[in-house]
Amino acid sequence: MKKILLFVYFSGFVIFGIAQVNDSTSVRIRNVVKFLPINLQFNSVAFEFERMINIKNSVSLEIGLPSQKSIVGKYGINANSDLKTAGFGTTTLRAAYRHYTGKQKLPKGFYLEPYIKYQQIKGNASIEGVNDVEIPYAGTSDFKFNTLNMGCQLGIQFLIAKRVSIDLFFLGLEGGFLTGNIKTTPSLSTQYDPIILSVLTLVSG
Repeated sequence: MKKILLFVYFSGFVIFGIAQVNDSTSVRIRNVVKFLPINLQFNSVAFEFERMINIKNSVSLEIGLPSQKSIVGKYGINANSDLKTAGFGTTTLRAAYRHYTGKQKLPKGFYLEPYIKYQQIKGNASIEGVNDVEIPYAGTSDFKFNTLNMGCQLGIQFLIAKRVSIDLFFLGLEGGFLTGNIKTTPSLSTQYDPIILSVLTLVSG
């Protein structure tokens, strides 16, 4: 799980989108609806809507919905270990303000983007095996982590035929709080009562 969280915080993103062009005599409005394929690795289906508020600035909102899937055999988790089942899903809500440095009057080019982001990672796992003295053990765990982060990043967005966008994030800094709990329940009658571990930590990217 620690490797997964680090991957979430330090990964870059590639975003594909579709731009809608609406010209007027006063403000040239550009709307871009984006799909975030990298979020599929975090078991989340995420979309982002970006709206130009003037010729060099925009605001955006990202929403990611959880897609609970098994992670056994992924992220370095050995499918032959005592871990029998494991899965998680990620919910994301992110709001950002973007300033483009060029003079394109379009949502394209280099940009600077401060943002605030909320994420929830929720899942469960089960284990079953025998220890060194041939005593069997088994149990289940349920976990939930909530993060609230603020950050700023640099990136570049391309427009293809003013209809398809490719958005690349390549440098940034992020920090915030992570809270959560892990509930472990042994499934053998000789074990102890459920154990609940609460987590409160400060993370920075």
